[in-house]
Amino acid sequence: MVLRDTYPSLSAEPSLLGSSGQPLINRVVDYLSFFTIWSNIVVAIVAGYFVYQPRAASPRFQTIWLSALLMISVTGLIYHLALADLVDTQGAAAVSNACNHILTPLAFVLAWLIVGPRGWISLKLIVASFILPLSWILLTLIRGAIVDAYPYPFVNVVKLGYGPVLMNLVVILLACCVLALLLWGVDKAMVLLTTRRERIKG
Repeated sequence: MVLRDTYPSLSAEPSLLGSSGQPLINRVVDYLSFFTIWSNIVVAIVAGYFVYQPRAASPRFQTIWLSALLMISVTGLIYHLALADLVDTQGAAAVSNACNHILTPLAFVLAWLIVGPRGWISLKLIVASFILPLSWILLTLIRGAIVDAYPYPFVNVVKLGYGPVLMNLVVILLACCVLALLLWGVDKAMVLLTTRRERIKG
C-alpha cells in the first residue's frame, strides 16, 4: 500500500494531467508517463543540441536523433489513427495538444527531409534507436502493475488484460520496424539525389 501510494492514480484513458485534485508531483509524474511527452522531450534535446553543435555526428547522438525521428513520427501517426477522436481539449490544453501531436511531428520530419542530416540511418542504428521506445513500454507496464492505471487505452491492462495489450504492443513495434525501414529507404534516396546534384554541378 505504501508503494502504491507513492505513485499517481493515472486516468486509464488519454488525459494529460489526470485529476486536478492530485498533488502536483503526482500530476507531473502522470504527464511524464506519456509516450507523447517522451518523444517531444527527445526532439527538444536533439534540436537544442543541433543549435549548440550543428556538426554533431557521434554514433550516440545519431542514435538519439533517429530515436527522436522515429518516436515523434509514431506519436503523430498513433494520435491520428487511434487517439484523436478520444481527446476533447479546449483553450491552452488544445494548443498544447496540437503542438505535441501535430506541429512538432510535422516540423521535425519536414526539417529532416529538407535540411537533413543525410546518410545517418543504418540497420545498426535502427536497432539501437528502439532502446528508448522499449524502455517506455517496460516502465509503463511496471508502473501500471503498481498503480493499476495506464496512459493509453491500447495498453490498459486493467481493461484489456495482458494478452491483448502485448498483442497491441507487438503490432505497434512491427509497424515501427516498417516505419524505420521506410525512413532508411528515404534517407538512402535523398543521399543518392544529393550525390547526383553534386555531380551535375561539378
